[in-house]
Amino acid sequence: MSLDTEKLHRIKSKSFDSLYSDHADKWAAMVDKARDYAQTCVGAGERVRVGDVVLVVQNAIRIDPTFEKHVKDKALPQKFWVTWFAEYIVDCVYPQPPLKKAAVKHAT
Repeated sequence: MSLDTEKLHRIKSKSFDSLYSDHADKWAAMVDKARDYAQTCVGAGERVRVGDVVLVVQNAIRIDPTFEKHVKDKALPQKFWVTWFAEYIVDCVYPQPPLKKAAVKHAT
């Protein structure tokens, strides 16, 4: 589960970026609540991961009237939009750091 460049381009081509920006506070609150909920489910001493939050957000998005209206107005019946939009809004709220080359450790 991760947002990649192809998904990002397709999300923007269907105006999901506008859906996000038009209701940014709502989506940010949803993601924060999902993070808090996910924390109650992971084991003690484990950290919540992006994928954990995305899974919780997907369930909320499925029944969100704003999201439902958007996919209906755009005639987007495919179910993958739920996952992709969840990944997108989690990435907007908690942007991932740029990938850097890992330091190579030599065996001693």
